[in-house]
Amino acid sequence: MTNKRILLLGIVLVFFTFSCKKNKIPVTPPITDTVKKPGGGGTLPPPGQPNIIFILADDMGYEMPTFDGGQSYNTSHLDSLAAHAMVFNQCRATPLCSPSRVELLSGLYNFRNYTQLGWGYYNNKYTSYAKVLQNSGYKTCVVGKWQLDATSAPITDVGFDDFCVWDASNNSKVGYMYKDATLYDPMGVLPPNITTGKYSEDITSEYAMNFIDQNKHKPFFIYYSFMLVHRPHQPTPLDPNYQTFDDNLQDTTYIGSMTHYLDIKVGALINKLKADSLEKNTIIVFCGDNGSEPLYHSLFRGKLVAGEKSHTTELGTHVPLFVYWPGQIMPGTNDNLVDFTDFAPTFFDMANVKTKPTALDGVSFYPQLFGINSAARTWTYCYYDPFPYPLPMNPKTAPISYAQDKEYKLYNLGIRKGFFYHFTVDPEEANPIYDNQLSPAQVAIKKKLQKALSQVQL
Repeated sequence: MTNKRILLLGIVLVFFTFSCKKNKIPVTPPITDTVKKPGGGGTLPPPGQPNIIFILADDMGYEMPTFDGGQSYNTSHLDSLAAHAMVFNQCRATPLCSPSRVELLSGLYNFRNYTQLGWGYYNNKYTSYAKVLQNSGYKTCVVGKWQLDATSAPITDVGFDDFCVWDASNNSKVGYMYKDATLYDPMGVLPPNITTGKYSEDITSEYAMNFIDQNKHKPFFIYYSFMLVHRPHQPTPLDPNYQTFDDNLQDTTYIGSMTHYLDIKVGALINKLKADSLEKNTIIVFCGDNGSEPLYHSLFRGKLVAGEKSHTTELGTHVPLFVYWPGQIMPGTNDNLVDFTDFAPTFFDMANVKTKPTALDGVSFYPQLFGINSAARTWTYCYYDPFPYPLPMNPKTAPISYAQDKEYKLYNLGIRKGFFYHFTVDPEEANPIYDNQLSPAQVAIKKKLQKALSQVQL
C-alpha cells in the first residue's frame, strides 16, 4: 500500500471517529460467537398462526449491523435479537429499493412483476403475500416507507387493512421524509398538527403499537418498513440540533445517529410485545432492502468499506437477515442462500396458509429454522432493470441479470453478459475468469449457474 493510500485511510478513520463522538454513538463490539448450530434439530414447526412482523431497514447493507461484524454503529437491540435468532449470512436483494419491494411482495423475479409498470408501482395482477395472509385470517398493516403509490386504494388492494406510510412513488405528494414528514393513513394525508416538528419514525412506530393493541387477540402481520437510514442524512431526536437543522441540507455525520434511532425503535417494538405477552407468539423477521449507499464508510471486521447501492456487486446486494422466535427457533447462524423471492413463500409457511399461490419463484426458508435443509438453494437469481421507462430524474435503464452462489457469479444480460466472477476474491468484479483460466471445480460451478439461468425463462 502506498503512503498516499495509507494517509487517505487514516484521514477517513479520523473523520469517522469524530462523527461518532459528535453523535455520542458508542461502538458496540462485534459478536465473536460464530459457532453454527442447527435450528430446532430437525423438528417439525409448531401448528397455529403466530403473529409475524417483517422489519425492513432501508439502505442497511450487510456490513452495517454489529451482529454481522459491523463495528461502526450502535445496533445493540438488533444484536440482542440476533443473538437469540437464526442469522442468515447469505441473503441477496436487488440493488435498489423499488425493485426489491416489488420482489418481496410478489415472490416473483422482477421481469415478471416490475417491468410492466416500472418504478414506484405494484402490479395488482400478481397477488401479494399480504393479500394471501389477509385471506387466511390475518389482520395486516404496513407502516413506514411504501414506495409503491401511497393512495388508499392501491395499498388496500395489495392486501393491507391498515397503513401509515411515507411514499416516493410517481403520483404521490412527496414531502419531507423525517421531520415534518408527509405521511398517509386511510383517511389521507396526516394534518400538520400531527406532523409538525415530529419525527416520522416516531409517528409510524406509535401507529404500529396502536395496531397491535387493536389486534392482539387475533393473528396479525405488520410490514414495518423503516425510512431509516435512507437519505437525507439529517439529525434525529437523539441530536440536540434536531429542531433547528435546515431540512434542505444533509450531513453524513448523522448516519450513526440514524442507524441508532432505527435500533431504538426496534427495541421499543420488542418491549411492546413483551409487555403485552405477545413475544413468544410473534415471529420477527429483520432484513435490509439493498446495499448501503456509497457515502456510507463503515468498519467491517477490521476493514473500512463503502456501500455500493444501485450496483449489482456484492456490496450492492448483500443484506442482513435474521428470524427471531423465542422458544421455537434455536439460535445460530445459517450459511444457506436466500433470495428476495423467498420471503413470500416463507411467510405463507409461517402462517400455515392452506391455499398458496402456485406460480412463485421463491423457495421457503421456513423449514431451515427447524433444521430441515433439504430444500435449501444452491443459487440465487437477480433481474435488475430499475427504470424500464424514463422518469424526469432517471433515464431509461437496460436490464442486467445473473445467477450466483456463495462465491461465484455469472451474468447473462447487461454489459457483463457472459462474464464469470469469483466475487469473494474480486468484490468489484474487475477481473472476469475466462474459460481457459477455469479450474475443474470452477468449470462445474459455471455449468451449475448456466443451468440455473436456463431454468429462469426470460
